[in-house]
Amino acid sequence: MTNIETISSPQVIAASKLEKSPLNARRTMVKGGTEELKASILSHGLMQNLVVTDASDGLFHVIAGGRRLEAIHSLQAEGKLPQDFAVPCQVVTDESALEMSLAENVVRLAMHPADQFEAFAELINKGHTAAEVATRFGIEESLVHKRMKLARIAPELFEEYRNDEMTLECLMAFAVTDDHDRQLKVYQFLQDWQKEDPGAIRDALTEKMIEASSKLARFVGLEAYTAAGGSTHADLFGEDIYLEQPDLLHALAEQKLDAIRQELEAEGWGWIEINPERDYSLISSCKRLRPQLVNAPSELLDLKARLDAELEEIEQMLEETESDESFDRQQELQDQLDEVEEKLAAFIGFDSDQKRLAGCFVSIGQDGTPFFDKGLVKPEHRKELTRFMGEDDDTRPEKVKPKPPLSASLCCDLAAARLEAAQVELAKHPAVTFDLLVFQVASLMLGDSDSVDEGADVRFQIPRQDRSDDEEPTIAGDAFASIANALPVEWLQPTSEVARFEAFRSLPDAAKHELLAYCMARTLKPKLASTAEEDVTAYDVALSLTSGNVADYWRPTSENFLGRITREQLLAVGREVLGEAWAHSRAGDKKASLVGQLHRAFSDPEKPGRTPEQIERLKDWLPVGMSFEIAPSQTANTQEAA
Repeated sequence: MTNIETISSPQVIAASKLEKSPLNARRTMVKGGTEELKASILSHGLMQNLVVTDASDGLFHVIAGGRRLEAIHSLQAEGKLPQDFAVPCQVVTDESALEMSLAENVVRLAMHPADQFEAFAELINKGHTAAEVATRFGIEESLVHKRMKLARIAPELFEEYRNDEMTLECLMAFAVTDDHDRQLKVYQFLQDWQKEDPGAIRDALTEKMIEASSKLARFVGLEAYTAAGGSTHADLFGEDIYLEQPDLLHALAEQKLDAIRQELEAEGWGWIEINPERDYSLISSCKRLRPQLVNAPSELLDLKARLDAELEEIEQMLEETESDESFDRQQELQDQLDEVEEKLAAFIGFDSDQKRLAGCFVSIGQDGTPFFDKGLVKPEHRKELTRFMGEDDDTRPEKVKPKPPLSASLCCDLAAARLEAAQVELAKHPAVTFDLLVFQVASLMLGDSDSVDEGADVRFQIPRQDRSDDEEPTIAGDAFASIANALPVEWLQPTSEVARFEAFRSLPDAAKHELLAYCMARTLKPKLASTAEEDVTAYDVALSLTSGNVADYWRPTSENFLGRITREQLLAVGREVLGEAWAHSRAGDKKASLVGQLHRAFSDPEKPGRTPEQIERLKDWLPVGMSFEIAPSQTANTQEAA
């Protein structure tokens, strides 16, 4: 055994003569911390000797201090230390080398983070800037600010953390405010399980503040709020911003909403109601007027009629005989018609008589933008509306649905594939799923029970899915299974229902939301997106809010799509993803050839020779009804006429 009396005095040895010893007990180098160590050596020097053995050839092997040696060599390579830089070393014999290396790596105790936080704060108090401290210790300046923030938590709470009676995450949650009295009051008010939940702590501390991400704050705008004298508080650890004067925010919102009211009054509406929250009971009790063309120029209407008629003739000709001239003329007419319809869209609205009988309700959407429910006729005005329109109040024009372009069986299969992607995305977005669930339950309990029957069965019955056991696994199916495997289910283990409930109550809110999102996702039913002729549903909106891309989970192949559509539809797909030149050159190809070409294109979108635009379209293209996105025209219709 090594005896302290046999250890010689330290020697100063040039770093160029030092290399790591094979006798070093640390075989696995811990990643990270190198930059901090280099900064410390430059700022404070080498504060601990290296322990070495004599290799007898002018070199010395380092058995303790390998990371320090690596940092020194790195600084020399960067020109920050001279090549003849020497360090103090303790020279020991080979017989004691392994024992001393093991002792240095085992008999050590890192300082408690609380002591580190206070030491950083003390350096700042002595006149050092955060930038200087960051440079001297090789860390980011933002990390210095965060450590100082933690050091300034109420001393009583800081001691709880120092004594390991509070986690670092909970201490960070208290840093959302600098008010020590409020920190302590909240801590005393919280139940024991809440004291272990950072989310519960943060929610309690910010009860009197409004998040900058809230819809009211987005509506007013952070710049307008601060310009009016409003103050904010940043959560360094959660990266959230809170508005500390809610009364000012509400006053600014009222001013902005009042300006909207004046604009609507100038339009001539019979009544106007404004509330940040959408009043579903009022809106559902009203009859809706649909917007129409108002004061559209006759020349545009005549041009549209002529284009429609000629386009119909061309399409009839193409059904009988296909020719390049006919295809070119069809495309030319369609381009002209699209341009005319775009111009006519500017004249869609309500006439003065409709506005006199109807009104509008203004609310604020979740993204902070105003939401307009226009053309609402209250129950007391329905008789007058009936006389004006000359129709029975219960008469509703039937929507003429075009013949579906795809077969019923293909639509069912596409809806099933879209369902798998929807389950994954909603399970990954608990906040959106929570809103959809509560909306559907509340609609069933408080509103028209027939109005919500899309997307999910809120009775939490798992719909039957016609998938055989021998079907190949899908990307979405594997992703959904991974989510299920990661769910917190330990609370299900107790045999007593009461014990299970108590275990469930102790879960953090985030875990409960994950469970709810997964269970809600299990209830989803196969459904393609609403068409342009149909009203957008809450389920459609919820899927769009996930920002999920169905193309990440499903791509068209000869088996699942391409082989099940017509030759003309295949050419249309090719024209859309590969361009007009591709479709034109293959206009005479047989269906089987087109299926094979498109199958290979979708399977290998980045094949050399394709343009970036073609690659992007091949990666993202989806049949109509598969995407989660809502078309701008549908969004406009929803806001204008719902």
